[in-house]
Amino acid sequence: MATVSSVLQFAGTMLLVLLVFNLMILVHEWGHFLAARWRGLKIEKFQIWMGNPIWKKTYNGVQYGLGWLPLGGFVALPQMAPMDAIEGKVDGAEKLAPIKPIDKIIVAFAGPLFSALLALFFATLVSIYGRPLHPAERNPTIGYILSGGPAAKSELKMGDRILQIEGREVLGFLGAYRSVQWGIASSEKNPIEFLVQRPGEAQPRTIAVNAPQGEGEADKEYARNSLWSRLWSRPPFRRVGIGPAVEYMVESTKPHSPAELAGLKKGDVIVSADGLPVMNATSLFDMAAEGGGKPIKLGIKRDGAMLDVVMTPVKPVKTSELKEMAEFFEKPNAGMVLSAADPDAVILDKPNPFNLIYTMGATSIENLKALIFRKSSVKIDHMSGPVGILSTYYSILKQDHAWQMVLFFSVMLNIGLAIFNMLPLPVLDGGHITMSLIEIIRGKAANIKIMEYLQLGCVLMLLSFVLYVSMKDFGGLLNKEPEIELKFAPPGHQG
Repeated sequence: MATVSSVLQFAGTMLLVLLVFNLMILVHEWGHFLAARWRGLKIEKFQIWMGNPIWKKTYNGVQYGLGWLPLGGFVALPQMAPMDAIEGKVDGAEKLAPIKPIDKIIVAFAGPLFSALLALFFATLVSIYGRPLHPAERNPTIGYILSGGPAAKSELKMGDRILQIEGREVLGFLGAYRSVQWGIASSEKNPIEFLVQRPGEAQPRTIAVNAPQGEGEADKEYARNSLWSRLWSRPPFRRVGIGPAVEYMVESTKPHSPAELAGLKKGDVIVSADGLPVMNATSLFDMAAEGGGKPIKLGIKRDGAMLDVVMTPVKPVKTSELKEMAEFFEKPNAGMVLSAADPDAVILDKPNPFNLIYTMGATSIENLKALIFRKSSVKIDHMSGPVGILSTYYSILKQDHAWQMVLFFSVMLNIGLAIFNMLPLPVLDGGHITMSLIEIIRGKAANIKIMEYLQLGCVLMLLSFVLYVSMKDFGGLLNKEPEIELKFAPPGHQG
């Protein structure tokens, strides 16, 4: 029964994912459709997904269909431009009267406009129901510095609040917009300049961190992979070895684990370790792994009272034969799961919908700029296609506050779709607008044969791009790190 329930849950979640994903395609194409009706254009087809239709029906002279290839959709408008490469041959296109460039611009612009309006609809729902915001997304304070990393070799210290990176304001540690994580990944310079506010100091200070592009440990490990492995995986983002400051509590302990034997209980807040403040769970886990089994004196807060406990990390029992996991079982471990200490740490932020639209638009533009500038660690490899988008929706629907996150992600996705389609490339809406503006300036339409070659070339380029990023998406799904079953031997049997 459990298997049947899991299958039904998976099927139901995937159905919801497909409905949400295809809604944005439908609305975008509906914009073109309504604008074409308004301007009196001939409409041959309205199709969701590409390729030959697996279902079609003609109504009022328009063929409605569902293609076999789950990539976008289209409205076949023979008076706009030659689109046979992706829409199929349109009979009678030469007999149709030409249309004005302004009509082409209106019809082309309607798609991105409707995507933006759908984003505004989702943004309005986000402003009503909120979106979950983790402390690390709204607090840019350093709580962890990796030993031996670039930050450890600089003047950065735990407790520093990062105000700016390369002159750009920082609003939080994690996330896609104005975050520490993104500021480092998209930086084009080295060393990277941080403007930080240090506790006890009146004025912010500027600190330079030397982190050469492509010379981190993760970069070197990625470079050692075979060409085939790199083709299915994504290169690491640029990092300097810092983490956010978040207060953590014990969520659970493993049987016979050092944490259980030390008397740690669910709800205990880890305040210090060997007299040093614990501002990030990673620092505690690093201390356990690198201490060689040395006892750690923990300061914890339990029911409002402070007390000390001593925990002696030990190596877990080996439960995996995977070579890449061997190092994990060779290091001492605390055997506990930590979560955010404050039950209200994750808040439901309810932004103004227009501010959210502006933020998401600025994020999409910054992403494009980061892709264009080669010195940034953000590459085409990090982009996602339909597979990655569907996978993201599926992951979101399995989390807490799932629907709030679906609404928020849909804002970002629809704004990104609108901006991407406005790029001045043939086939895209921005390409139609650009060619129409050139037609107005020249006083005549472009050569039909030249347009056909441009359209075909752009189609092949876009399909190659989708295929390439889809390989990265599939690689990410297939190469997920395996879950480790953490077990500890009973006292007296460890060693």
